[in-house]
Amino acid sequence: MSVEEIIQAILCKHPELNRAQILETLETEKSITGGLIADDTLMRLIGARYDVQIGQNKTFNCSISTGLLVPALNDVSISGRIVAIFPVKCFEGKQPGKYASLLIADKDGLLRVMLWNDKASLVESGDLKTGKVARFSHGYTREDRNGKVELHLGSKSRLEINPGGIEEESFPSISRFVTKIVELPKAQQNVHLLGMVGDVFASSAFTRQDQTAGKVLRFMLADGSGEVVVVAWNEKAEELEFLLKKGVELRLVNARVKSGSNGGFEVHVDGATFVDFSVSYE
Repeated sequence: MSVEEIIQAILCKHPELNRAQILETLETEKSITGGLIADDTLMRLIGARYDVQIGQNKTFNCSISTGLLVPALNDVSISGRIVAIFPVKCFEGKQPGKYASLLIADKDGLLRVMLWNDKASLVESGDLKTGKVARFSHGYTREDRNGKVELHLGSKSRLEINPGGIEEESFPSISRFVTKIVELPKAQQNVHLLGMVGDVFASSAFTRQDQTAGKVLRFMLADGSGEVVVVAWNEKAEELEFLLKKGVELRLVNARVKSGSNGGFEVHVDGATFVDFSVSYE
């Protein structure tokens, strides 16, 4: 096991501790031993003090929160409320397959979950729905291209919807992470909005520099604190063109804030954004 995996195993068994305390203990042990013993060996000794038995090649299986996840963990189990579901996509190569992704929420925040091959079929079948609580078992963590941790579920992984032994009320809805429109100038990327559709403007086509065709669609969104222009691009413009109606309430998950041509702010949505017209769960 790696140092990080041992830390997670200790935290799993002793939630009263935190990662900083364990790393401080590791630094103390390194100082005592003069740096002559490898970090992973020292961590196994530290783990033994906390009654965490760790073999050379073993992994751990414990349900932890999103805030404790780091890259390169194996056999991870975690539970959360599904707040976004993205479409299944196929890939080619020596072993062609398919994948889909979810965003789940727990008390610590949001986490992207990647579903590979047979797990992606759960999206196609409609078994997974936003608002449901699910348990993800025997997954592994990776770092995405933006440096964020994500959980991957492969052939040996398991996904349970509404699992037993879990209090659904302990998992927040996306509403907890929603940004008010008036706060957008202070927001970073990946904002989540809840509002009512105002005016919807006709879509328009354009030609990119590589001569391929694109589409853009604009509409207004208001939430009581203010109103903002939302710009939908390409596949998202195609998806929304016949769904948007004035007065409809919707959520935007993973939208981007950009400066507008009039000096204000715009919200941009594309294939990485989830648009939810089902806002009855709170």
